[in-house]
Amino acid sequence: MTDNSRNLRGRVLAALLAAVATGHATAATPVGNADAFDLSIQIDILGLTTFNLTAPTSASIVDATETIADSQSLASIIDADPLNLVTLSTGLVVSEAAYVAGPLSAIAARATVEDLELGALGVGGLDILSLTGGTIRSQVALSGFCPEAPAQVNALLDDFMFFSGFDYGNLSDGGGDGGEGGGGSGGLPPSGATLIDVQLGVLGIDVPALPLNPAPNTSIDLGALGIVGATLVLNEQTRSGDGVSSLALASNALHLTLDAIGIASADVIIAHSGVSLACP
Repeated sequence: MTDNSRNLRGRVLAALLAAVATGHATAATPVGNADAFDLSIQIDILGLTTFNLTAPTSASIVDATETIADSQSLASIIDADPLNLVTLSTGLVVSEAAYVAGPLSAIAARATVEDLELGALGVGGLDILSLTGGTIRSQVALSGFCPEAPAQVNALLDDFMFFSGFDYGNLSDGGGDGGEGGGGSGGLPPSGATLIDVQLGVLGIDVPALPLNPAPNTSIDLGALGIVGATLVLNEQTRSGDGVSSLALASNALHLTLDAIGIASADVIIAHSGVSLACP
C-alpha cells in the first residue's frame, strides 16, 4: 500500500469518527415518561360492603424532553368502608418522579408507604385480610441517549458505526441484572422493591416472613399454605420495548389478589413505580 493510500485511508477513518462524534453531540433527547402511586386497593366483601381507594398520592411525567420533577406526599391516611369492616391507616406516603435531560438522560420513579395497616373482616368476624408493614417501597430507573446518524452514511458501515436509536451499550437500568442493567450509567438508583417488617394474613392464615428485597416477580405460593383463590407477587415487574430505541420498566412492590367465592374479592397494589425512555 502506498503512502498516499495510507494517508487517504487515515483521512477517511478520521472523517468517519468525527461524524460519529458529531452525531452524538447533536443527538435527539430521549422522551421520558414516569408514574408512581402509593396505593390501589379494591376490596369487595360479598353482599355486604366495598372499599375502593386509588392513588391518594401520585406523581407523573409525560413526554418530557427537558429536566422536570414531580412529587406528592401525605403525612398519613385513615380510611374505612361504610360498615367499618375494611380499615386502612398509614404513616407517611410519598410518590416521586424525576427526569434529567442531558448527553445521557435519566428518569426515575419511586413510591413509598410507611407504617401500613390494612384489615378486612367478613361474616362472623372472619379475618379476611391483615397486612402491615413498616416500609414498602418500589423504585425504578433508566438512562440512555439517542444518537443520530450523519446526513450521509455509507450503507456498508450503517450497522457497524451508525444508528438512529439506543444501542445495547447505552441503554441502562438500575436492575443490576446484567445486559442493560448493572446499576446504570452514572450510578442510577437500583430498581426493585423493599419490604421492611411486612406481615400478611389471608383468610385467617398467616403467610411466612416475606423477603426484604425480593427478586423481580417473586411469586409466593399461597395455595401451599391452604389459602385458596389468592395470588401474591412481590416486586412485580413488567418490561417492554426493544431495548434499542425504547425501554419501559414498572414495578409493584406488593400485589395481592383474592377471589374467595362467597367470602370476598380483593385487588391490592402497594407502591407502584414506572418509567420509560424512547427515541423520538
